[in-house]
Amino acid sequence: MNPLPSYRPEQIRNIVLLGHSGAGKTTLAEAIAHHCGVTTRMGSVEDANTVSDFEPEARLHKHSTNSVLMFANYQDKEINLIDTPGYPDFVGQALAAIPAVETAVIVVNALQGVEFNTRRLFHAAGEMGLARMIVINRIDQATDLAGLVQQLKASLGSQLHCINLPCNNKTDVIDCFDQLTGTADFGGVADIHREMVESVVEMDDAQMEKYLAGEPIDLAQLRNCFIQAMNSGHVVPVLFTSAKTGVGIEDLLHILAEDVPSPVSGRAKRLIAGGSNPEASASPIEFPADPDAPLLAHVFKVTSDPYVGKLCMMRILQGKLEAATAFVYGAEKRTHKAGHVLKVEGREHPEASVAYAGDIVAVAKLDDLHVDAVVHSPVAPNNLRPILPHYPTPMFSVAVTPKSRGDEAKISAALAKLMEEDPTFRASHDPQTHELVIHGLGDLHLRVVLEKMKNRFNLEVSAAPPRIAYRESIGLFAEGHYRHKKQSGGAGQFGEVYLRVEPLERGKGFEFVNEVFGGAIPGQYITSVEKGVHDAIERGPLAGYPVQDVRVTVYDGKSHPVDSKDIAFRIAGKMAFLDAILKARPVMLEPIVTMEVVVPESHLGSTTGDLNGRRGRIVGTDLLPGGLAVIRAAAPLAELTQYDNQLRSATGGQGSFVMEFSHYEAVPPAMQIKLAAQYKAPAMDN
Repeated sequence: MNPLPSYRPEQIRNIVLLGHSGAGKTTLAEAIAHHCGVTTRMGSVEDANTVSDFEPEARLHKHSTNSVLMFANYQDKEINLIDTPGYPDFVGQALAAIPAVETAVIVVNALQGVEFNTRRLFHAAGEMGLARMIVINRIDQATDLAGLVQQLKASLGSQLHCINLPCNNKTDVIDCFDQLTGTADFGGVADIHREMVESVVEMDDAQMEKYLAGEPIDLAQLRNCFIQAMNSGHVVPVLFTSAKTGVGIEDLLHILAEDVPSPVSGRAKRLIAGGSNPEASASPIEFPADPDAPLLAHVFKVTSDPYVGKLCMMRILQGKLEAATAFVYGAEKRTHKAGHVLKVEGREHPEASVAYAGDIVAVAKLDDLHVDAVVHSPVAPNNLRPILPHYPTPMFSVAVTPKSRGDEAKISAALAKLMEEDPTFRASHDPQTHELVIHGLGDLHLRVVLEKMKNRFNLEVSAAPPRIAYRESIGLFAEGHYRHKKQSGGAGQFGEVYLRVEPLERGKGFEFVNEVFGGAIPGQYITSVEKGVHDAIERGPLAGYPVQDVRVTVYDGKSHPVDSKDIAFRIAGKMAFLDAILKARPVMLEPIVTMEVVVPESHLGSTTGDLNGRRGRIVGTDLLPGGLAVIRAAAPLAELTQYDNQLRSATGGQGSFVMEFSHYEAVPPAMQIKLAAQYKAPAMDN
């Protein structure tokens, strides 16, 4: 098979499809692929035969669970397309694709309007400097498109402007950019054209003066203004399509090929200096998409392919990549070579001979290459890191145990691979409970992770709610003392410690202060005392959870010239701390999360009531266009273990939420008694 043709930076268009679940992103990607000749027939999500949804999990759930790359050729342009999941549980996949492209196409379901992920991803793309456009899909099924356009403008901003309109009873679209007359299904073509012109001429003073003077504006000049306005975020064009019937696809492709920014003209900033330290530098560095410069690329996605092994997908920022191109990762010295430069078309990986700056390609079987690595020529800067979007913190957790003995190591290896593929998935061993806990954005997110473990790695696990990560602290100042004295025939052990404990502000952690004077405790043993305190902090006296927000001050003690040893003062430090903390009104702390819950307005009252019943505090509510409401609240994590399923059930599947860890607070007294009793019961049994 001959290698694929290569495209120069100015010929490349990089697009990400974003939007809420059910908007039709995968069907739109399928329509684009079919229209450009990538496929001979259009697949469908219902039949599970689209280019994008080739993984078994996507086929099972009938919606995307992973971002998928595709590419198509149109009018001598290469369109790299990333189809992303729209379900809120998989938003990490959508966000991770944003740094790889210049343009975000936000797809809106004409029947549902502005939904939670629509707004979230629209703003995320804008924050990362992408050009944006809105595609209203499924227009053949809609009844009030004019109302939907008003809802979009009210929700997303007045910079939205239609550049085409449905016509002939939604069986076609009419261009409002070049065309000044015609009949649309709603609105006037001339009025829509005038609104768009008034916004885009603001980009050019000369064109603005001509417009204000009533002089005609050359369409070529107007289109240049439009391109500048879209690229800068001053204008967000709105288009209409029906991906299933093909209506509007030609118009969309024309704009993707001719108007959206190329890697040469895009304004997104991608790299900053400072290595792995996020605080080292906040100044983006410009790297023009120069194919003749030294190689520089960002690995934005990693997958495990059953046929080619580890597949690393990268956006080439400058230079070019060939099979024999030598490159390094980050600050490493060892050079690597791609071996094969691959394009990605769903599950297929055809080979290209060379890829130039701006292109999106993949390399295989480089096992030590990881996601978000900066790949570069040995002569290019080695202290660069990518600019990434803000990922939500995974707070929905499940404890997993292998169903087959001996699978522990295999499970850890599988989870490590899945973590690299998904920036919002985490796995950790809880040192207190000894549980293997996986963390995601919701119940469906973790169910799909478990399905991947079974389908891809042949591993099955049992899942159960994990123990909540409680903490312990104190409420009062107190003093503690312990003398450790042991004589067993030979050398003895002796150490005596006096210390104070006092509460710190929530979130301050732990402080150890040495105020021993006059050598009451020799200096070499102070570290041993501190180690003993740390031993006690790991398992608090109330329920065995770590102790935090405490200052410990050692102020006196005694030693013996022969019998004092490190172990003696370590034991004395631990026991003196436990003595003090039990006098200091110990308290249990629980994690509190902040939440944004989006529900239909008709469910606002019942949802806030339910949150109040979960010990939640309502911070505020907002009514959104389209009959939606946003509830901002803070609630204990312990009350939300099954909230995902319960919210969807209560709202007929229309409710969704996100949460992030906020802080720790004291649990109610009755709950503290219950947790302490549960901790002591097993000890009594033993």
